[in-house]
Amino acid sequence: MQHFFHDRARNEGKRVRTRSLLIDSAIALVAERGLLNTTVQELTRAAGLSNGTFYNHFDDREQLIREAATAIAIVLAEDIAERVQDVETGLGRIVISTDMFISRAAANREWGKMLSEASKNAFDMQLDFANNLLADIQVAIDQGAPLQVPDRFRLFQIGALMVLAVEAQLVGRRNKSINRDTCDAMLRLLGATPDQARDAVETYLS
Repeated sequence: MQHFFHDRARNEGKRVRTRSLLIDSAIALVAERGLLNTTVQELTRAAGLSNGTFYNHFDDREQLIREAATAIAIVLAEDIAERVQDVETGLGRIVISTDMFISRAAANREWGKMLSEASKNAFDMQLDFANNLLADIQVAIDQGAPLQVPDRFRLFQIGALMVLAVEAQLVGRRNKSINRDTCDAMLRLLGATPDQARDAVETYLS
């Protein structure tokens, strides 16, 4: 089992460290067995904690799963923000951020599986993933890119595309075309023509 979040919380208080240990446990077990086959008892046993300790921190298994997926998404968002901070165009930031989200999530199989399982259990997680792109979408529009501000349903579609791309990359060998096709489809959902979407992907993922 990876101890990424527990290690990050090394200098935090006991409560934060315990929550982080449960998050690491959830990520490992859900990746191995799936959400439906993972019980609270198994989660606490893997973390070396009691069931009572679990319920001191989380109301139920679903809350833990959501927090674990959110923790992963935050780390990915931080890494992506650092990578694109010098990219001047909103369009470039959208494409590069999406490509990096898929690649980084799929590179850590446990993280990718957790994001996938969490999005199936809580569909609004997909909305959370897509919301990270909203600021860059607005920048792109302000810069004259042929995009539209997405409504809630379109954001759900974009988030679903991101999750599906991660799932596809977890099966077999990595395929760069999956990332490129996902970026292309997202830009078209945002209002770009097929030619405009293709040109943007070619420009920023060449």
